Amino acid sequence: MAPDRGDQELLQDYLAGDEAAFTELMLRHENRIFALALKMTGNRADAFDATQEAFVRAFRNASKFRGDSAFGTWLYRIGLNSCHDLLRKRKRDPIPEEEIEQTGEHVPGVDEQVVLGMELTEALGLLQEDYREAVVMHDLGGIPYEEIATLTAVSIGTVKSRISRGRRKLAELLEHRASPDASKGGR
Repeated sequence: MAPDRGDQELLQDYLAGDEAAFTELMLRHENRIFALALKMTGNRADAFDATQEAFVRAFRNASKFRGDSAFGTWLYRIGLNSCHDLLRKRKRDPIPEEEIEQTGEHVPGVDEQVVLGMELTEALGLLQEDYREAVVMHDLGGIPYEEIATLTAVSIGTVKSRISRGRRKLAELLEHRASPDASKGGR
């Protein structure tokens, strides 16, 4: 087995019967898909579920990959769809009691980067879905505008607008959380 096979070659090998090739693809992309799912869902358990579902779908639909984009981009789209499906399902499910009351107060000893990451994840969860999707794909996933446009079936201008508006809204949400009035329930 060649150590530096590209995604396309691994996919072809998998389709030819080499199941280890799909495992290699999964290992190569699992951190990126999990990071996407965590940012989209805001919850580690949901992110694990969405990541697992994304790879199950990719496994089942590997023969349908047309090569119009990079394999990683195709997989990212599957990950986004898995997140959207899970979030729609979660809207119908009752919210667990421990998630209902989250104060967001600073806990002594908790690393500031962790707190900031949690606040960003919460703020992303409050964004309109199309803004969140564009911001996560571009800013966190590093996907170029053109590929986002292809994946979401909108123009590049719309992608840029969604990213710009999403970033602005994120900044407002994070600023509101950081303001002294916000912690007192004001504003």
